[in-house]
Amino acid sequence: MQRIALLAWAALMVAGCSCGDGGGPRRDAGDATDASLVDGSSFDAAPAEDAAPLDAPVAPTDTGFDARIDRTAFCMGMGPAVLVGDTTSSTATCAGSIAARVFDHALCTCTDANVGGYMRTRSFDSGVGPMDTASGAPVGIDQTYTTGGYADVGGSFVIAGSTSVRFAGYLKVGGDARFGGDVQAASYIDVDRDLWVLGDVTNLGLLSVGRDVHQPSGRTLATFPDIGGSRIRSPFTVDPPCGCAPSELVDIGALISDARVHNDNADVGLASNVLSSVTGIGVEVTLPCGRYYLTEIGGLGSITVHVPGRTALFVDGDLNALGVFDIDLGPTGELDLFIGGNILSIGRGRYGDPARPARTRIYVGGTGDVTLVGATDFVGNVYAPRARITAPGATTVYGSLFGRRIDMPGYLDIRYDRAILDADADCPSTGECGGCEGAGCTDDRACVGGMCAACGSDADCCAPLVCYPDGTCGSLLI
Repeated sequence: MQRIALLAWAALMVAGCSCGDGGGPRRDAGDATDASLVDGSSFDAAPAEDAAPLDAPVAPTDTGFDARIDRTAFCMGMGPAVLVGDTTSSTATCAGSIAARVFDHALCTCTDANVGGYMRTRSFDSGVGPMDTASGAPVGIDQTYTTGGYADVGGSFVIAGSTSVRFAGYLKVGGDARFGGDVQAASYIDVDRDLWVLGDVTNLGLLSVGRDVHQPSGRTLATFPDIGGSRIRSPFTVDPPCGCAPSELVDIGALISDARVHNDNADVGLASNVLSSVTGIGVEVTLPCGRYYLTEIGGLGSITVHVPGRTALFVDGDLNALGVFDIDLGPTGELDLFIGGNILSIGRGRYGDPARPARTRIYVGGTGDVTLVGATDFVGNVYAPRARITAPGATTVYGSLFGRRIDMPGYLDIRYDRAILDADADCPSTGECGGCEGAGCTDDRACVGGMCAACGSDADCCAPLVCYPDGTCGSLLI
């Protein structure tokens, strides 16, 4: 611990010096009301535990990686950053499709989330403009949520575990709320749409629900309920909201193994160990449009990675940045970063542009920790389904977090960029699909009977998305 503390101190000293420093927008539904939605949403059950992973890489051909798509076409925006295979239908999908599928929540955990202070989520669409909205930023917890403060969720809020959840302050949900156990709040509870609770509901103030309350027979409700619709006693379940079954997880290690052999390093003269042991101030690397492989990223000092175009970077080991670590996307950059190990970022880390967080997608294959120390304003969408994500102190995230477990001792404020749902805009589509846990559909279409088509109800869209009257699936904006 003493060694880590010294490294952290040195890194923060470096961070404090003056060292120098896609696709079209989703439909603008910012003014949509509840009446503009097609109701009937449901949460699909998880697939069989022994199903094969959907994101295993395509087997290399005799002519190599470029046979799948050449670098010129890729850099012109005519193809996927990463081509992977669907083992059930033998069709190709791409990194944008993966991003649109796994980053559909502002926060998602495969097990627990612990937030010492308050949690707040809001959304915006970087393809439209920077204005935050109070909705469109859902939160999903597969098991237990523990907090010492309040929760203000700009979107639907699902806690599937049966353990009671207690809020030291109020609970505000800008969508539907689903809870697998008891719910207690020290102040009021305010749910914009439907409230589904398998346990009891108690609070010291008003319970306000915009539509219906769903609760099993024999369960109690708050003392002062204000219900806009009906109280319904029909049986229901609260299913895990995050895609954490083995068949749903992205096989990050397999993708990196493929990139170890098939990459564009030679085209630009990039050594795979160029950022392995960085020491000093002002180390800069430019990665032009393409797919690149590094053994690891680590060092004590200042590292800047310039990404001016469409780039995929595969890192076999860990990312250990002690000091300044910047990813500079410029006006047109876009990065899919695949980390085989874990992430330790101590100091000032900037992983993209806070005005366009959908352009930075980080996939972590390790089973340890994604630790962000000193990064009070983190940019990027992080997918780490086997790892714990933690950041001591107050943390603002421009993007989204998907982890096995999330521990935030301070408050957590997430500004979710809904443009991530359009990351698949350049991805090819055959019209066939594998449902919510498989190969999806582009152009905001739903998967209906194994084919991409217009949605008819919320049940046709992958929760937490909802169906709009034009037949497209999108974030809940009310």
